[in-house]
Amino acid sequence: MIWNRWPRELRDREPDALKSWGEKLREKVAREKFLQYVFFRQWLGLKEYCRRKNIGIIGDLPIYIDYSSVDCWVSPEIFRLDGSKEPQGVAGVPPDYFSATGQLWGNPVYDWEALKSRGYSWWVKRLEQNFRLYDLVRIDHFRGFAAYWEVPPGEKTAVNGRWVRGPAEDFSR
Repeated sequence: MIWNRWPRELRDREPDALKSWGEKLREKVAREKFLQYVFFRQWLGLKEYCRRKNIGIIGDLPIYIDYSSVDCWVSPEIFRLDGSKEPQGVAGVPPDYFSATGQLWGNPVYDWEALKSRGYSWWVKRLEQNFRLYDLVRIDHFRGFAAYWEVPPGEKTAVNGRWVRGPAEDFSR
């Protein structure tokens, strides 16, 4: 079940609900934390080994996140979501020579004004984490920083989308 269908108090991250569920899921959360610890230890060991062999690792960072992701649940204010935490617009690609209906990706689009008011801190942290993991980071669909194709929610194709200006130069300062 996607997080926006959870009970309202958990969906909206009310402290008492988070505490209660944290206690209920303590063992499962501890197991996941341990597995992530082991993975990242191994990954950073591999990265160091590659560095010693003069091999760089390139990471591929998608511009958008999945709606069902923890990022969207933890930071819904940086996405264009309504009061029920449903997307007000989703990402896609306009119709073109290759697809008469475009591409409907379905990822929630960012609220760039909200991100700007926070100094783009969510993006800064995301990039910092990726630079810890990789030597070089490629942002997939980087073009979305200049402008992106936003499709109204509920559409079956990307035909009825529109171009929306992204943060462009302001973001890169």
